[in-house]
Amino acid sequence: MGVMETSLKTFERPTAASRQSSESEGAAHHNELKIEDLVEHISQPVWVVALNGCGEYFNANWGSYTGLSAEESFDFGWSRAIHAEDLGNFMKLLRGSARSVDGECEVRLRRGADGGYRRYLCRCSPLANQPKGLLRLVICCMDVEEWRHAEASAREQAQLLGSCVRGHDREKRKIAHVLHDSAGQYLVALQMKLDGLQRSSISNTGRKNSIVDECQELVKRCSRELRATSYLLYPPLLDDLGLESAVRLHIDGLMERTQAKIELDIEPNLGRLDRDLEIALFRVAQEALASIFRQSGRQSGSKEAEVKIGASPTSVVVEVRGSGMEPLPGEFKPGRMRRPHSVWRLCGKGS
Repeated sequence: MGVMETSLKTFERPTAASRQSSESEGAAHHNELKIEDLVEHISQPVWVVALNGCGEYFNANWGSYTGLSAEESFDFGWSRAIHAEDLGNFMKLLRGSARSVDGECEVRLRRGADGGYRRYLCRCSPLANQPKGLLRLVICCMDVEEWRHAEASAREQAQLLGSCVRGHDREKRKIAHVLHDSAGQYLVALQMKLDGLQRSSISNTGRKNSIVDECQELVKRCSRELRATSYLLYPPLLDDLGLESAVRLHIDGLMERTQAKIELDIEPNLGRLDRDLEIALFRVAQEALASIFRQSGRQSGSKEAEVKIGASPTSVVVEVRGSGMEPLPGEFKPGRMRRPHSVWRLCGKGS
């Protein structure tokens, strides 16, 4: 009977607890199969290693990219696919992830088809739900070769653009210097000659010469325009006293020429910034004001504008707003492509 009872108990209906345990184990196994299937079809190399670095699993993309089979990659065979100069940093990543800390580093993986290398960003994370003492690490890689090429190209273009802008400003400074120091001096000399001619006319005829009067007025107007053009090309105060003084003088001259109302709000104790940054921020304020008054000149009503220069420990912001223009819908967000001329804004890092 003992044997019979044992056999019968084997075929007894399972209890609720045993059914629940079986269902949870089945669900976990099903999830594992789904994850494994997903990893096999992912388009980037993925592999699993033990804490000592021995490879235990490699997905299909690993083999197709590196040309190494799973058998060739087991243990430390996978290290043949990593550039020798990057292997040390990668092993440090594994040791750091062994302390249950996610990490990432960039390595060059050898392509099996031609032996060339491409840069990959490898992220290492401990696998979840592992038995105690059997922790394994999963490494997921993302191809960043094109990204790095794009970054390098952007840096080169930025350097080229910066060189062009600096060269352009140097030429502007030279032209402004020539206008102020040569043409300006000629006009001063001409004004003195006309003054002498007018005095001679008064002493000879007892009255002013109207033609000389007109010439004097033309010379004064030409001198004012020449000084304004010289300043617009390159403000001398920008080098001597910095952004704040240059913007103040530019706004004073603009209000005098256009009879406009411009409010200026500058961060107290702004101080000196990097020279290239000061030039860029000044040009933003200058071009924004010119654009605002160029547009508002076609409309009726008063000309008004507001210039704000704010600063934080890491950035400087120049914001210019003008009246009579299309209002900006909603709050301004830096980086938005479409922006009305009523608001110009530039953020730059301080020195």
